[in-house]
Amino acid sequence: MTQSETSFVTHSKAVDLIKKHKRETKFFFRVEEEEWREIVSKLPMDRLIFLAMWCSGEDINVLFLENGFRPLGVKVAFSVDRYLAISQIRPAAIIYERMIWELWGKEAMNAKDLRPWLDRGMWKHTWPLSIKQGPVCWPPEPYDYEMPFDLIQKGGEFAVIDPSSCDGFSPSLWRFAMMGERIIKAESLYGYTHRSILSNLSDKNILDVLPKISRINAVDSVAHQIAFSHAIEDIAEFMPTVDVLRKRVILSELSKVNAHLLYLSKIFRDLNIGIIASRCELARELLMRWSAHYYGHRWLMDCVFPGAVRSLEEIGEGSAEKLPEKVKYLCAEAFKLMHGFPGLMDSLQGIGVLSTEQAIAYNIGGIIGRSSGRDIDIRRYMPEYRLEWLSPRNYTSGDVYARMQLRFQEIQSALHIIETILQDVEEASPVEEKKIIIETLYGEGIGVCEGVQGDLWYYVKVEAGIIKDIFIRDPASNQAYVLQGLLEGELWENQSIIRSSFGILSTGVDL
Repeated sequence: MTQSETSFVTHSKAVDLIKKHKRETKFFFRVEEEEWREIVSKLPMDRLIFLAMWCSGEDINVLFLENGFRPLGVKVAFSVDRYLAISQIRPAAIIYERMIWELWGKEAMNAKDLRPWLDRGMWKHTWPLSIKQGPVCWPPEPYDYEMPFDLIQKGGEFAVIDPSSCDGFSPSLWRFAMMGERIIKAESLYGYTHRSILSNLSDKNILDVLPKISRINAVDSVAHQIAFSHAIEDIAEFMPTVDVLRKRVILSELSKVNAHLLYLSKIFRDLNIGIIASRCELARELLMRWSAHYYGHRWLMDCVFPGAVRSLEEIGEGSAEKLPEKVKYLCAEAFKLMHGFPGLMDSLQGIGVLSTEQAIAYNIGGIIGRSSGRDIDIRRYMPEYRLEWLSPRNYTSGDVYARMQLRFQEIQSALHIIETILQDVEEASPVEEKKIIIETLYGEGIGVCEGVQGDLWYYVKVEAGIIKDIFIRDPASNQAYVLQGLLEGELWENQSIIRSSFGILSTGVDL
């Protein structure tokens, strides 16, 4: 047997170990503690992509992606509230191990990082989602940041950006250790907008939670609606009509264009380039007015339901025919001005660099990942999208300028997709839409949608139309963690621009 044949045989050993166990549910296999250790030991030789991890009662649920898209889950129950961590092998699990420790009180042994992530100093002796809860701390105990202790003696200093300062989009606490103008260490703390989303969605009827799903993240509302609807349709084994799928594509692309314009305008405001920022802001306002006129809501909330979308009779005044020409003109003008602005390219290239290796290790998708050479787009797996709409992006630099360029290109691509489908929707013959009977649903489903930050996943378990377990894997969580490391070594004057280039992250972290 040759060396290449040997590596091929060992390639899928972790997958084989998982699949040889009893399949407990549609997506999850049940394994024991010792077997979990064996699976973890084989992960370095396997290409399984880590997706998410959370707790359901005493079980820890770990969700992987096989072949890049197919969900493969593992359920493990541990005799004590400790388990073998996988963050040393799959760094994308760091955030989830920290969340599990804070919310469920299960500690990851040999974890790469177990610092507080959402705790504001009140959960020192309790875990909010655990069945073994204790008293909360009051007053809250402040968190001690791990900063270089000898920095002051060497002439360095600390800087803090408090969430109450309203600096930027996200209400998060940032603390920097600096030597001169250079950032030595950066650390962020979220949780200021933590809303207990998962608890508020559990034990509720599917129809009752739809308005809440729409409002989890205003900027990415459509992605949440579509991903949740896909999960329910997966349970019901229901395929929406072509007309419904096309309308969902329009709504999804509209939402992404609005978000990209918002993020770009923030970057240009940080750079004090008002001439470009104003064009992005005006284009976004015109597009939001157009969305409100034809789809009933500026933020496109309450538009997507399991198996359906809102009808035109309910939401708009007539049928949408084409996008406003001024929106396309303003976007093209802003892109042209960015390329022609003196010194802009030189000042933004090479700052806030996310390498391809980091993007792969932390499972970073969306604009952030694609600008770093990780060309992952979940839309390529969706039947409602044509592959010619989603041409590969040839970016590997992973810096602020690449992310800005890619946002403009994605805007152009999205506007083209919307205009193409609008004509199809207009000419499509009416088809009677089938419906899902919510009260008859039992089982579990997984749904996904490519949102503005990347691939957004929903896991939902339902009994008689009541949600018994739910988890949301928002790509912003890993992006928020990676952002800390990107700021180290950067100049202080660039930190705001780098953070703005990542977009709004707090709503994806503070679920």
